[in-house]
Amino acid sequence: MGRKGSRYTLEEKLFYIGLVREGGWAPWAVQREYGVRHNQVRQWLERFEATGVDGLKPRSVHQKYAEEFKLEIVQKYLAGHTSYPVLAREYGIPDNSVIVRWVSLYTSGQPLQTTGRARPMKDGRKTTQIERIEIAQWTIANDYNYGAAMQQFKISYGQVYAWVKKFKQGGESALEDRRGKAKKDNGQLTEIERLKLENKRLQARLVHVSTEAAVLKKLQELERRNAGQTNNIRP
Repeated sequence: MGRKGSRYTLEEKLFYIGLVREGGWAPWAVQREYGVRHNQVRQWLERFEATGVDGLKPRSVHQKYAEEFKLEIVQKYLAGHTSYPVLAREYGIPDNSVIVRWVSLYTSGQPLQTTGRARPMKDGRKTTQIERIEIAQWTIANDYNYGAAMQQFKISYGQVYAWVKKFKQGGESALEDRRGKAKKDNGQLTEIERLKLENKRLQARLVHVSTEAAVLKKLQELERRNAGQTNNIRP
């Protein structure tokens, strides 16, 4: 029943997602009416909620993850108080079945080896105070999408998570590098630097809100286009 996930167009995926998110349909109802497997619909929903429209686009190359990154997520899951979909959204992983596989490997005693070109997650990269502030503000403006921040700024999850937490608790000065000579800086920014950061923060929020609005508009268009087919359907 149904086609493979990669054979559906982006518009089709958005339409089925719209039925669930905006129309109140259950994935099983979508399967009964359109022949799309319910677990496929759930997978699209999870990808959409984790990384937006980009998560629904075909990927020509499989993403590779470092062993340390896999272990961090597995241990967080095994510690409890979370779920596969939540972790997928938090870490920017488009398919939570990937995490399911890692947990299965780990609990069966098999290694979580890094293969191919892995995305560096443990150490991240060096940054300035202004960069850290910008990244923290960008992440907050994008509804704490840590996975997107990792991709946008080429940093590790640990870095962005720590910077956002520090920024919320202590503001700009909390992101000062207090090691060595950096202590003399006292985390003071010039007025021009503050204005530039505020401008970037507002731009990031505008882009995020505009993207959400565009996706909603697209979903509404698809629903109207298919209204003739669904008027008499009840999930």
